[in-house]
Formats: sequence, C-alpha cells, structure tokens
Amino acid sequence: MGRGSVIDGNYHNRSSLPPRGFGLKKGPMSSLRCYKVLGLFSLAGILSLGAEEKQTPGPAVTPQPRVEEWWFTRHAEKIGAMKEGEYELLMVGDSITHNFESIGEKVWKKHFEPLKALNLGFGGDRTNHVLWRLDHLPKPKSPPKAAVVMIGTNNICWGSDKPREAADGVKAIAAKLNNLYPEAKVLVLGVFPRRRELSHPHRKQIIELNSYLPDLLKDLKNVTFLNIGPKFLDEKGHLSKEMMPDTTHPSEAGHQVWADALEGPLKTLLEN
Repeated sequence: MGRGSVIDGNYHNRSSLPPRGFGLKKGPMSSLRCYKVLGLFSLAGILSLGAEEKQTPGPAVTPQPRVEEWWFTRHAEKIGAMKEGEYELLMVGDSITHNFESIGEKVWKKHFEPLKALNLGFGGDRTNHVLWRLDHLPKPKSPPKAAVVMIGTNNICWGSDKPREAADGVKAIAAKLNNLYPEAKVLVLGVFPRRRELSHPHRKQIIELNSYLPDLLKDLKNVTFLNIGPKFLDEKGHLSKEMMPDTTHPSEAGHQVWADALEGPLKTLLEN
C-alpha cells in the first residue's frame, strides 16, 4: 500500500503510524523531544490561563500545539528543511495542503518543486495549530518570497469556532507571516467548499467564513485574497465528485485545478 493520505486529520493506511516519508529524515531525536516537551508546557500554560482573565483571545487566534507524536515529528522535519534548504514559497495549511505529498504528489513535483516550495500542510490542523507552528520555525537560510495560506475548514467542521472566529484565525496567520517575513507576499485562499450540497451547514459556514476575509485582510501589507473554490463546483453549485470524492479533499485532478489556478498569481508574486 502507498503512503496513504490524510482524511479529516486521520491517516488512512494499514498502519496506525503516519504515511511513509512523513517522519524525521535526519537529525537527532533530541530536537523532537525538546519540541514535544515545549508543546506540553505550552498547552499546560494555555489551560491554566484563565479564569481570572475577563477578556482572553479566542481559541482560533491562540497558538496551541497538538500533542501527537507524528505531528511533532513532522514539525521537526520541517525545521530541518528550513535550516538546510532555501525555499522561496511556503504552502501553509491542513490536510488539503498536506496531501500534495500523497494524492497530489505528481502535481506538486510538476508545479511547485520548480518554485522551491516547502509543504507546511499538517493534516487536521486548525488556525491555532498553524500559529504555534509558525512561532516555532527557525530563521530560514534565506527568507521566502511568498506564502500561500489555505486553512480554516477544521475550525468549522472539527472545532467549535464560529465562521467569524475562524476568519480571525486566518487573519492572525497572515499577520504573523507579515511579521516573520516582512518582504514576502502572502496569498490567502478562500477555504475550499466542503460537502456536496449547498444546503449542508458546513457549506454555508465556509461561505460565511470566506465572506469576512476580504475586509479583514485588506489593510495587511503584502496580503492578497483569492477564492478559487468555485472551480471545484459543477454548474449547479454542487461539489464535483471528480474534484473532491470525499467532499473535502481534492483528488489528483482537483490538485491540478488548484495548481492551474495559482500559476498566474504565483508567477506575479514571485517575480515582483
């Protein structure tokens, strides 16, 4: 069986372990242990905050790790990659981006490897998890020229965030990328449509989430919003089975549509 793919944050493979190749390829395990311990302390701090704080940031904008071994292993791998390689494009997201390493691998090699892209998609992540990961990345050998962000579906479908709260989390990620890489261009994608029918609550919530983003992002430096979600729909507005067989994750054909939609915008961002 192949490496498997990430579906709703879970790995579908014969083993309960993450897909082959997603582990730490090089480097001492002490780095991984360090980040696992750091994550536990961070989580403990978040849980202990509290009761006295009358106004605290919502979960979607509060950096938080996931206490799962594969997640820290993958994070440690990305730390090593950023220390050793020179990447011009960061692809930031959840399982939908993560799957460029499995279902969409051919598309990635054709369209994104030539752009010196690094896949920072982690299956199951919500905005708060991405914020934590960005806080714990090393200074790269050379700063990236651009970043693509597509995140928020798990805030709605697997978390308890309301659409506006999830949108605030997306904005927080764009702002953090601004702070980390002031010269980089950030392309925020609308969250891809989910579920087949327009009447499904998840579809409605994602549409609402996306409706907030243009206004929330308009004052951020070097940030552009682009919604390519309609490209995955048929003429009636239904989610195409060919594009997303499980109504959430793009097929290989869906990854190709995604890559084609980004070709022009990325060329502009990386050349300017």
